[in-house]
Amino acid sequence: MATFTAGALGVDFDLLDLGPLAGASQSVATATSVALSVAGVTMQVFGTGFQYAGAGPPTAGVIQRMIVSVDAGLAYDIGGLSLSAQAFRGWVVAGDNAAAKAGIFAGSDLFTGSAAADRLFSYAGDDTVNAGGGADTIVEASGSNYLRGDEGNDSIVGGSGFDDINGNMGDDTASGGLGEDWVVGGKDNDSLSGGDAYDLVYGNLGADTISGDGGNDIVRGGQGDDVCFGGAGDDYMSGDRDSDTITGGAGADTFHSFGEAGMDRVTDFNRAEGDRVLLDPGTTYTVAQSGADVVISMSGGAQMVLVGVSMSSLTGTWITVG
Repeated sequence: MATFTAGALGVDFDLLDLGPLAGASQSVATATSVALSVAGVTMQVFGTGFQYAGAGPPTAGVIQRMIVSVDAGLAYDIGGLSLSAQAFRGWVVAGDNAAAKAGIFAGSDLFTGSAAADRLFSYAGDDTVNAGGGADTIVEASGSNYLRGDEGNDSIVGGSGFDDINGNMGDDTASGGLGEDWVVGGKDNDSLSGGDAYDLVYGNLGADTISGDGGNDIVRGGQGDDVCFGGAGDDYMSGDRDSDTITGGAGADTFHSFGEAGMDRVTDFNRAEGDRVLLDPGTTYTVAQSGADVVISMSGGAQMVLVGVSMSSLTGTWITVG
């Protein structure tokens, strides 16, 4: 497992260019370490069985750690490696940054960002990404991953596997992408989407905008005045606390509420599609027509307004408790 730690300067994976190392000068070259220097950048390489031929990285051996520094300080530190020095040199000489990063991070890896604004990529394997402070971007390609924005206004995009995403502090934007995902906003005002497949999308604290997108999703607003969209599929929709606006989208959706939930407005309740209302166990309620809307009033003071719905259209078991 590789462990990537960004230095205080922050890091952008799009800008990691290993090509210049092909002509880097070597100093203190031994069988277990070498320092490569070029244009104000120094890479310290540690491992076993190193052999050399002119400038650049070792031609043979196993790389176990790489530390990259610039004039201003540490850029990043990658440990936990068991990487062919020959393969690494080949990527460097060819200027193939994509292959180099994919090869270095081919397993289940740990990425730790800095307090600055980082741009971090996750590669193959089941990875953990903790972005740290700053307005960070996390992009994940595959695997089942644990992605955390931490502090700052972050952007997180999941990949093709199961992703456990939490924006944490700041106004975050997060999407699960492909696969069955958990997408949680954390604190502040977030914009969240589940992506394809079955997802759990939870706004948590703050006034959030959340969407299940495709698949049969669980969409919950949490605290704050949220805007919730189910998207296509048979979704479970709950604004939770405070005053929320809820749109189920296509499919047979379940709209949940409880006595202390606040006042929720359901914009597209359609009994013909199989939509229904679910209240918590023990909830008592009344139903009344109020102008063009149906209003469900619950013990505890909460209300759910079915916008543009007539009582006459509410046939069968459209509301249940339990």
